[in-house]
Amino acid sequence: MQIEQQPALTREEEWKYAERTMAWYGWGSPIGLGFGLLALGISAVLVRMAVMGF
Repeated sequence: MQIEQQPALTREEEWKYAERTMAWYGWGSPIGLGFGLLALGISAVLVRMAVMGF
């Protein structure tokens, strides 16, 4: 079994892939949006428990 060697990336290609990777994280990404919604839901439950009790 032989492993294929891939050519080195150019600076433009490196930047393109780095930019895509950075775009995956943050509030606009699925991960960031899911985390934000989860935090909002937990906050709402905690506020309700503080006001109304268990």
